[in-house]
Amino acid sequence: MNYIINNDFSIQVGFTVNSQHIHQAIIQTNSQLSELPSTLFTSIDFKTTSAMIGALFCATLASLTGSMVNPIEKGHPDIVPCNAVGATEEQLRQYPEGLEIKCTVGGITQGANLRAGETRIGSLTGVTWQAHHREVRELLGLVWDFVNSGEAFNYPTITGAFYANNLVEDDWGAISGTTGRNTKVSAMKVGGKHKMGAGWVSLIDSPAYRARYGSLLNINA
Repeated sequence: MNYIINNDFSIQVGFTVNSQHIHQAIIQTNSQLSELPSTLFTSIDFKTTSAMIGALFCATLASLTGSMVNPIEKGHPDIVPCNAVGATEEQLRQYPEGLEIKCTVGGITQGANLRAGETRIGSLTGVTWQAHHREVRELLGLVWDFVNSGEAFNYPTITGAFYANNLVEDDWGAISGTTGRNTKVSAMKVGGKHKMGAGWVSLIDSPAYRARYGSLLNINA
């Protein structure tokens, strides 16, 4: 897959992350996904696929940047500096340095009923990252799709990476799922999405994706 890249992107989050790191992490993650059996993706839901993509990307980006994946399941951020290796579990739950990463497949037209392996970009109606609280201020957001590659099965492929370090509480919606066994989540609102779009890092070089993401995230790329 070919991508357009914002070569000016570089951040310091306890370690350096630049556009080439993210681009290489995308390429390597896509490659790892394509080596898995297609039946895996037809057997799991999209939320689980997003989690898998995020985990592979985090591990790859950590390796490329000399950082490490946060070793506890509910730790934040997702990638932390290697000097966090001696941190306590309590400290790792909200470590002061690092990079938070969220992954989404986006929403599609009601009734489209697309299954695993079917490209979604033509029916995409929204790109929404979710968090478990409204306090996420800095985020690297990934989007993926079952990209048409001309093969027998369209594998999950990261199609865009976006970053913002100026998110505020009002960029996140009300927390839902606060009763029963539902997971508490807060969805990013339009203002936050535009901030993410303004901080685009990498986009798959396809007119359909560039146009749709451009419209949904207010991207000028």
